[in-house]
Amino acid sequence: MSFAKVKKMILGTLLTAGVAGVLSGCSDGNINININYPEAFEETVSESEADIAGMEEQNGETISENGKESPVKESSSEEEAAVKVTGEVVDNGLFQMTVSRDYEGSYKIETSDDMIAVYDKEAMEADFGGYVFSVKACKYPGDYAGGIGKKVGEIKKDEEVLYDIVMEFASDVQYDYITYSDEAPESYMRLYEGAEDMVKTLKPVSEGEFIWGSGCLGDGMYTDIIDKHITAIKEKWDASRLEQEGMSTEYNVIDIATGGEAMKSVGYAYLDINLDGVEELLIGEIAEGNLKGVVYDIYTIVDRKPAHVVTGWSRNRYYALENGMICNEGSGGAALTEWQIIDIVPNSVEMIPQYSIKYDGYENEKNPWFICYGDDEWESITEEEAKDFLSRGVYLRLDFIPFSEIAEK
Repeated sequence: MSFAKVKKMILGTLLTAGVAGVLSGCSDGNINININYPEAFEETVSESEADIAGMEEQNGETISENGKESPVKESSSEEEAAVKVTGEVVDNGLFQMTVSRDYEGSYKIETSDDMIAVYDKEAMEADFGGYVFSVKACKYPGDYAGGIGKKVGEIKKDEEVLYDIVMEFASDVQYDYITYSDEAPESYMRLYEGAEDMVKTLKPVSEGEFIWGSGCLGDGMYTDIIDKHITAIKEKWDASRLEQEGMSTEYNVIDIATGGEAMKSVGYAYLDINLDGVEELLIGEIAEGNLKGVVYDIYTIVDRKPAHVVTGWSRNRYYALENGMICNEGSGGAALTEWQIIDIVPNSVEMIPQYSIKYDGYENEKNPWFICYGDDEWESITEEEAKDFLSRGVYLRLDFIPFSEIAEK
């Protein structure tokens, strides 16, 4: 397992991404965009884990070693009761997690009233932190949205969501990287790779049931939204009605262009765009070539309910990127095209621009390339620099499921 894999946690707002493209004029007055697709780049971001690694003996928390409790400071609050540990079942009073006997002798556990964290024993005792991952129960999405955690499921009682269950991994190196310069220690990697299996054993102590993947997978979360789009296409809503309903007017254009076959030419896909563990709904055109994967409407989950993020059309369209963000590709004429890289804030419909690249022959015919870092201040750059930015990511050529397949069921 490579050193880079351990450091792979991605913080959305720090990423850079782009789309490789070559522009040339064409006879119909538009710009030809010939997209090239380089290898997806791997982003590594380092962030201090001092706050986590330094939690070994905080009040109200217990550190256990392979099922045996270690001495801790007395708690000043009844709510911060000592953790009960039986064998390899760790119990923090809210939920339990089983650590397989396969890891015996290699780990330490830290707990609080809503969290269980797993550490590599060797790295921890060598003062390198040793933090591998933690699992936390959050009552509200806003309690973790925007952090490095990813939702992996829910504790539910009947249909009521009691808690979101969130996993976090170390975002910087937590072991002796001098001794282990090429690969992480075997004990650390075994815990890292076994993290999901451990969390899947989670059981609530008092009420409810933990369901892995609940509230994360798009299937079932956007049913009403999909049904509305099917209705719009079947009833052939015109552009005015589509716009009034907050939907892309492009569906009407596609229906006309395909001779009333939009049900087969428009579809949907689920994708976790902002890497928070919850899939977004993307609705777009089923096409080939440069239009393959084009997205005209994006929906996300806010406070556990579907919410509309953005609408596009032919000259202002969206593509999902392999690095987890989206690209807004817009055209303003024969000599004006802009690519804006955008991240979607978790548990929100807010979009945060990362940077934009612009080809603007109207502004400067000889030097038409510009860059903007989200402050509306465009700086002139060379064509080589522009292509370097645009080559740092790739469009996802999504295979949308046509609405016709659902309508036939």
